[in-house]
Amino acid sequence: MSEIFEFAFMYKTFISLLRYVPITLFLAITSMLLASIIGMAAAVVQVKNIPLLRQIVIVYLLLGRAIPTMVILYLVYYGLPVLLMTVADKTGTTIGYLHIPAIVFAVLGLTLHTGAYLGEIFRAAILSVDLGQMEAALSVGMNWWQGFKRIVFPQAAVFALPLLANQFLGLIKSTSIVFTITVIELLGGAKIACAEHYRYFETFVVAAIIYWAISIIFEKIFLMLERKVSLFKKGAAV
Repeated sequence: MSEIFEFAFMYKTFISLLRYVPITLFLAITSMLLASIIGMAAAVVQVKNIPLLRQIVIVYLLLGRAIPTMVILYLVYYGLPVLLMTVADKTGTTIGYLHIPAIVFAVLGLTLHTGAYLGEIFRAAILSVDLGQMEAALSVGMNWWQGFKRIVFPQAAVFALPLLANQFLGLIKSTSIVFTITVIELLGGAKIACAEHYRYFETFVVAAIIYWAISIIFEKIFLMLERKVSLFKKGAAV
């Protein structure tokens, strides 16, 4: 058994891989925040049925969910510099696209993919709130945005939060693909350790333990948030 698991090596590998955890968390949290903004905007556009924008949003949601994350990542990483180069050539300006860090493309790719899923999650959450509540808010002098913020959004959050938690946990695992565009996060660090020591099984066991621990921590955080927002299950206004 000691030949399969060299615990001294696993401990050293664990300590070594911990330095990549902040990069993984930065990718996941930043992408989730930006994707939430995009997703909420897409949901509002659909719910309010804004002309032209709604058609653009529908196309984005379809493409964002249909195209694999890695393909989107490659399109952003290889396609965006070409687009910026074309703009620079046409306008004669210096955009400095050659100096954009790879982690920016990683965040953008993960954001675009996750935002498409969040758009549908938020739309379903908003539609789960009875239409009469918005009508009641409008009848007492609120405008649509006030009614959405004070009445609809708190109740929709109760519906959306468990799905949001699942999406975030999936996003943490999706960060593992950014190693393909030279961003070294947790899995990338594990691959480097494997190349150096040729102890693949133990290294990936350690990586799996770290991913598991991160997931448990954030699952607990989301459970706490669910309890907090459950105050609005009966439509309490803030």
